[in-house]
Amino acid sequence: MPEETRPNTKLLIGMIVGGVLFIVVTVLIIWFLAVDPQRTANIRDMFIIALAFVSVFIGALLAVLVWQLQSLIALLRNEIKPMLINANQTVNTVRGTAVFMSDNLARPAIKAFSFLSGLRGMADAVGARASARTGATSRRRRPTPNGATESAATTPPTEAGAANDTAARAAG
Repeated sequence: MPEETRPNTKLLIGMIVGGVLFIVVTVLIIWFLAVDPQRTANIRDMFIIALAFVSVFIGALLAVLVWQLQSLIALLRNEIKPMLINANQTVNTVRGTAVFMSDNLARPAIKAFSFLSGLRGMADAVGARASARTGATSRRRRPTPNGATESAATTPPTEAGAANDTAARAAG
């Protein structure tokens, strides 16, 4: 904790010393100006001349600032504004292209694929019902573990076999 207060005490001591020095210098200047009125008048005249030069310098800098500001406005008006207009036209073109592609390509494709998916689901449902109603199995040959094929009609129907038949019909 003493380490944290140390910078604060240094700052406080510096402020006190600076304040005392400011007061001492101000009192000395007032005393020297009061002792010699002719010197005071000369110093006053020099400060007035220095302020006039500074005022002229600041006026010149303001004129340069106004000229630079006018150049910036001309740059924005003549070069950047056309670029922004072109960018806006490009964005509008891209937006129109995206809408066109969506209306004329994506929507019809989505509708067609959803219709086909619905037909496939309906065919699967009808095929599964017919298979369940008749109890018949597919006449396809299935591979056996020893590599030979056997008729599906010779194997007893199972749920896994019915699912495989349905998947084979959907793929085929």
